[in-house]
Amino acid sequence: MSRAQVTSEPIPASTASKPGLTWLKVRRFLLRRLVSTILLLTLYVLSIGPMWWVWYSGMYVETETNYWVIAIYEPLRQACRIEWVNSLVTSYIEWWNL
Repeated sequence: MSRAQVTSEPIPASTASKPGLTWLKVRRFLLRRLVSTILLLTLYVLSIGPMWWVWYSGMYVETETNYWVIAIYEPLRQACRIEWVNSLVTSYIEWWNL
């Protein structure tokens, strides 16, 4: 009795799936990053409501102890130089601190 010998031949490169980047993967990656960025920026702006008094205390009362809060919210303070952004943020802060 003889055993049948099975030889495995390599798969030709033209039929093997290539694990490289495709346009669909790049587009999906960029879309996820865009959604994540928008979500994080929205949460950043909305976080000023609960942190208002801590920011106010750090900005005008105890600058030394709450310096990190001043540094975190400085971009939002600079964005509030735009009139419509200022009105939206101010109305949100007033709503939060009734």
